[in-house]
Amino acid sequence: MADRSLAVKAVAATFVSIAFVVVCLRVYCRSRVVKSFGWDDGLMVVAMLFYIMYSGSMIGGSLYGTGRLFDDITKKDALMAMRYWWLCEIGYCFSSVFCKASVCVFLLRITVRRVHNWILYFVMFFTVATGLLFMFLMLLQCKPLSFFWTRAGPDPPEHGSCINMDTIIAMTYVYSVFAAICDLTAGILPIFLVWNLNMNYSMKFAVVGILSMACIASAAVIARFPFVRTFADPEFLYSTVEIAVLSNVENGLGITAASLATLRPLLRHIKGGLSSAGYLSGETTVPSSRRNDQRFQSLELIDRGNNLPYQVTVTTKTASGTSPFRHLDERTGSEEYLTA
Repeated sequence: MADRSLAVKAVAATFVSIAFVVVCLRVYCRSRVVKSFGWDDGLMVVAMLFYIMYSGSMIGGSLYGTGRLFDDITKKDALMAMRYWWLCEIGYCFSSVFCKASVCVFLLRITVRRVHNWILYFVMFFTVATGLLFMFLMLLQCKPLSFFWTRAGPDPPEHGSCINMDTIIAMTYVYSVFAAICDLTAGILPIFLVWNLNMNYSMKFAVVGILSMACIASAAVIARFPFVRTFADPEFLYSTVEIAVLSNVENGLGITAASLATLRPLLRHIKGGLSSAGYLSGETTVPSSRRNDQRFQSLELIDRGNNLPYQVTVTTKTASGTSPFRHLDERTGSEEYLTA
């Protein structure tokens, strides 16, 4: 008897447990340690709730038939397993949308260039648009809605229809492409946010690594591509195990990694550091193409809401002018005068 239900239960239970613990630590860190619970944190909590729904539905489905052949389960169990699959689609789509939106809002806190803001708004728009479109397509693929699961039950209805499976497969590919692009964009953008800062390369790589952790979810999206065709397999519950598992891993990794990126203040708090938000400071120069925009510029990448794992103060000055510019060192409280 072919049975892959154990893998479904194990993956769902493992990743939802890890994600839940990390999100709880994030909530504690943001609400109690830095006392600045933001929109990105709220969005991540909502994503976690839908992820719990998703993982719970996966585990429930595995108890009735997900991961097994239709011949090995009763018609009644098949109906329940298909109903849980339908609930998984709701949990997956909402969890994915809210998680990606949270990452974008997180990065918007630390961006200072308009082009970076527009990139993040663009990513959020397409994340929400494609996510909702994909969700409604999956939920409304059958008419009536219940036909999705009752057709596998002991008393299948005489009347009912579903969208052609080739359309579902094509839209799954489209959504997966957009999801991977959004994850990679959110992962690559931090490189441009810190690359021009005057700090050593090891520190730059550390900051980029922390801010880019959420993009690892794209690995699960890419790995899912070869299995999308299994939607059309007659043994739906057995053949779509890889899709279910990798989709769960995608959301679990995204939520966990994005939340880990906010825990540095908590680690410093535990270690009894001088501050709950870590500091970096540096000095850089305005590019020659922009030196005439204004005489002096002060660019502060200070965590807007203490969400950035490092607090970064960057002081910039132009090549012209002789007036002194006062720079406050936020670590020591001392002032420094810079002459352009």
